[in-house]
Amino acid sequence: MTRNASCWMGLCVGVWMVCAAGALAQAPVVPDPSIMLPLVPEAARAGPPAWCKPGTRITYFGMTASIPGERKQMVLDENGKWVDQATGQRYDEQDIPGAAGAGYNVLQVGYVDRDIVQISSRLYTVDTLRKTSTYSAGGGLVAHAGCAADYWIHPDVLKEVKEVNAAGVRILRMPYMLNGRVYKAIRFQNDNEKGYSAYVYDLESGRMIFHGSRTQGANVLTPPPAGGGAAGVGQGSTQIITGWIMDVRDIDVPWKDAPAPPWVGQFRQIRYEGVQSSLVAGAGEFGRGMVLTISPTARGANWLRFSAASTLQTPPGMPPEQGQSNGTSGQATIGGLWISPQAIAKLRQGQEIERNDLTQTATSVTEAGRGRLVISEVGRLHRLDFAYDPASGMLTSLTTVQQIGLGRITHNLRLAGQQ
Repeated sequence: MTRNASCWMGLCVGVWMVCAAGALAQAPVVPDPSIMLPLVPEAARAGPPAWCKPGTRITYFGMTASIPGERKQMVLDENGKWVDQATGQRYDEQDIPGAAGAGYNVLQVGYVDRDIVQISSRLYTVDTLRKTSTYSAGGGLVAHAGCAADYWIHPDVLKEVKEVNAAGVRILRMPYMLNGRVYKAIRFQNDNEKGYSAYVYDLESGRMIFHGSRTQGANVLTPPPAGGGAAGVGQGSTQIITGWIMDVRDIDVPWKDAPAPPWVGQFRQIRYEGVQSSLVAGAGEFGRGMVLTISPTARGANWLRFSAASTLQTPPGMPPEQGQSNGTSGQATIGGLWISPQAIAKLRQGQEIERNDLTQTATSVTEAGRGRLVISEVGRLHRLDFAYDPASGMLTSLTTVQQIGLGRITHNLRLAGQQ
């Protein structure tokens, strides 16, 4: 397994991967876009499906592969051995690698009302040989309650969709077998000269149960034959993505009904500072200073959307590494920006919050008392620790530890200021 990437899993947010912020005082902005909404605009007004509630968790499994059409391509290189006689530009050969990966995308509903739904997402890379998974990234979105990205469309809306089979667009009702069950389903498929993309939805619940796509990359310039001659044109790499639903369940998050503390609707910025450290067996440990700044971009009752600006220290003489990401948090989010102080007071050390056998993770209260509360997610190759102030409910520190091959990467961030 070399890497995990999938457009239907595409909610990555960078270094500080799981928490979120937003703003209660301002009016909610237009929900995050959905690629399906243009096909079913009525879903924007449909409200949430009956099964969607704070704490609902959906787990998808996905795989992706990049299959080269050629083994080598020509690339511009001022020191290359090949010369374009017409332009004088020089080229050299470059291998075209293949890549493949697998992973879980775990969605959790943190807040939902008639109009919008806040969703958190965590991605777990799967090692198919060792049959283990590890946390890789996280993020979130605020979407229409009746059409959340491509994850679901309200079933009442799906019932009214008419079948189509023309001009590269196919919308067809069909039985669909998955995980030993036959669904009454509807399939949306788009075909073009570059490939296809298909989404299959369960007509009863409205949830997406399958997604598949194939995309042909642009042609590449290929090296001349061994005996000499002109360069050729070869087929680019083909990207294949497939994913399907694995599990749906309601998690009884202890703080899901507790309101957000007042500061959530008032802050303008939260700053965390710390260290990113990398430890490789036999090579020692390397640490870099790190700063993360959280700024609200939208807020509503008990949900937040934020931007996160990260800065990583680099060696002297080099500019710092900077990144920008987006995320969300809600009143039922596990590992979010806050937990209601009223709920914190009722939590006890050792209390289990949730367990996911697919990702091989368990989340529990690992510390309660002594002036802080710690919620920890522990997997076979990673650990996430979220520490909260019992008085304010604010996230005061975040630690992530990830075992990647022979290396271990740790992010340790602590609250440094609030405006």
